[in-house]
Amino acid sequence: MYSPARRLARVAPAIAATALIAGALLATPVAAQATETAAPVAAADPAPTPAAPAEEAEEAGASLALAPAANGVVTAGGDLVVTVEVTNAGSGTLPEGSLEIGIADEAVTSGPELTAWLGGDSADAAAADLTSTIATGTTPALAPGTSHSVQLTVPSASIDAGSGVHGIDAQLTATGAAPGTVAAAARSTIVVDDGSLAAGGGADVTVIAPITSVASTTGLIQPAALEAFTNDSGLLTRELDAVVGRPVTIAIDPRIIVSIRALGSTAPASAVDWLERLAAAPNPIIPLTFGDSDLSGEHQAGAAAVLAPTSFAYALDAADFAEADGVMEPEPTEIPESTEAGSTGSPAPTAPPADEAQPDDPQPDDPQPTEPVVPTLEQLLAWDYTSTAIAWPRAGSVVAADLPWFAASGLTTTILDSQQLVAADDAAAGGALPAVVSAADQTVLVSEHAVSSALQGALAASTDTERAEALAELSSALALTATDAGDGDADGDAAGDAAGASARPVLAVLDRTSLDHAQLGQALDALQSLPWAATAPLQGLLDTAPATAATVVDSAQAPERVASIGRLLGSAQAVDAFSSVLADPALLSGSDRADLLALLSNSWTTNTGGWNVAVDASVEASATTLGSVQVVEGSNINLLSNQAALPITLSNELPYPVTVVVQVTPSNGRLVVDENRTEVTIEASSRRGTQVPVTAVANGSVTLTIQLLSPSGVLISAPSPVRVNVSAEWETLGTVSVAALAVLVFGIGVVRVILKRRKAGRTAGDDDDAEATPADETPDTDAPTPSDETTPRG
Repeated sequence: MYSPARRLARVAPAIAATALIAGALLATPVAAQATETAAPVAAADPAPTPAAPAEEAEEAGASLALAPAANGVVTAGGDLVVTVEVTNAGSGTLPEGSLEIGIADEAVTSGPELTAWLGGDSADAAAADLTSTIATGTTPALAPGTSHSVQLTVPSASIDAGSGVHGIDAQLTATGAAPGTVAAAARSTIVVDDGSLAAGGGADVTVIAPITSVASTTGLIQPAALEAFTNDSGLLTRELDAVVGRPVTIAIDPRIIVSIRALGSTAPASAVDWLERLAAAPNPIIPLTFGDSDLSGEHQAGAAAVLAPTSFAYALDAADFAEADGVMEPEPTEIPESTEAGSTGSPAPTAPPADEAQPDDPQPDDPQPTEPVVPTLEQLLAWDYTSTAIAWPRAGSVVAADLPWFAASGLTTTILDSQQLVAADDAAAGGALPAVVSAADQTVLVSEHAVSSALQGALAASTDTERAEALAELSSALALTATDAGDGDADGDAAGDAAGASARPVLAVLDRTSLDHAQLGQALDALQSLPWAATAPLQGLLDTAPATAATVVDSAQAPERVASIGRLLGSAQAVDAFSSVLADPALLSGSDRADLLALLSNSWTTNTGGWNVAVDASVEASATTLGSVQVVEGSNINLLSNQAALPITLSNELPYPVTVVVQVTPSNGRLVVDENRTEVTIEASSRRGTQVPVTAVANGSVTLTIQLLSPSGVLISAPSPVRVNVSAEWETLGTVSVAALAVLVFGIGVVRVILKRRKAGRTAGDDDDAEATPADETPDTDAPTPSDETTPRG
């Protein structure tokens, strides 16, 4: 295996560039703030015109931001100071105009009413009947891309409102426009405080802020990106700076921790320092799911359980853990609990047990080399969390059936937005829900929508006026919750009123899709400055047993997204089964699971188009993986013998050795496979041939179906057919013919040799007779012949 740093050396420059660009984009609002809040230079403004066509105002695209001073708090009997920022975001000149500031005739008495007021349209003609004008002003003409702020003071005598929350609005009318034509409008709120809000008990606010990374397709953040994210101005550094040491619960993506730890000694120094700062932070810390994966989406797409990492062995190199102090902790389950400033979390050296000491133990100046220990999955994920039983699905994505499914995976407490819950008891339906309720037989922490939205708005604001507008909304939302705190318990018992009402617990969460928490400190300071609000730790909510039942308002995810998640889950399941061809399946399945969780990250929800492309690419990559081990297609085979070993070539395109079982099945009985299951090991990125012994029974055509299985029996490749033409009798006929021909040739040769020898013998005899009888002698005819001789009688 190779170190991630070495394995990704080729792409590191590109990744670093991407990370830096992402950081630059995330920093854009900060730069934009200086531009958008600057008033136009007088010399650059066009000369104001007495009147301009209404069409010109429409081309200008005017927008307003309305911000009451002092975070929207008006002391009873005091004046109201408001700032109205007019911005020309269009392409034409915005003519001069007039401003009207109005106050709603009816007070806002609940969070839903506050949300409805802020989301309403004050440019609607009917909205004018809901407010009374309390101040007026004028605005100059504005060139495209410029803004102008107007500050107006409303005398206390003009504010005919009692203690509580009241809506205000601003309307801009361009000079020369038709009566009733509003060029732009904005809404905000104020809190008139006569001291009764704090006496009502107030609100104890628990704030949860996520620390996540940018959307990615890889299971671990790459080294170059980690270095960019954790440098002095990096994304993760800014996120941690905004929350560390503040009254905020950190919800950390474990992917960040594992990405740093998996690099061992090769981790960037800035990343190691960042991890040490996190370990030393006094904040309560809870984990998100790995990669901040889409919990509800997993269930609605058919996942059997909450998805979690299975292995990071694919990313670990033993050589990187010879000296990894500050990155890995000695305990496999948790990081030391020290939160003192400067604590590094590094393991302290430990002495060997006394009974293991040897007389010849090496001295400190002569250490013996030790084998590096690669961390386990549990060690990579371990952290000293406040709780590991909290599920935090994305707001507006949950159905009631999701909660028991979360609990089945150990996530017995779920954070839900208040807009997705209603009181199960009709008698309590009109009031705000407490911060801890029971829903779908599970414990639910209720995130107050109005408070969370205002807090998030303060972080997302790009100008000081917009931020002040959001902080005023935050003050109003908390004032409404403080009012609910003094209403007594569910049975209507107000006995506590005489002794003073207790503060109402409130939960506020930040949006995990917004990665810039730079303004969180200012928002928390504004929150803590309110007489009726204070911050509180998470543990108080965790220790509270739910006393109120609520019903989940189903808000299922879009069918298109659920279908895409289903495709990812199907591909992942296939790869997980396929990985059984490896001696260590986790090398493949672990990598695929981590990449899947990264693709399911909630950070992708702001980039639907990019996510769809990434999903298609992932499914295609999985298909490539599933086809990486296969039978190499060959030509038809002519079998001319009764028995033979048929050749089969196998291919492995994976970077790991694989072991497969070759199973061959004939289509009919003409051919018998002697060993239909043969186990073969193929080295990484290579081919290997094997042979399957067969016996011919009859002549004819046979189709052999070749399948590859893992040793555990999982089908690895699609059946590969091979046609075999069996002509086994030709072998017998050919053998007999050749043998007969050989006998014939041999017989002919023998006969020829015999005939030649006989002929040679006769020729030799005639020659001998000729030599024995001279030519001039006459044979003696009187000489007795052998036949004439008689044998003497004895």
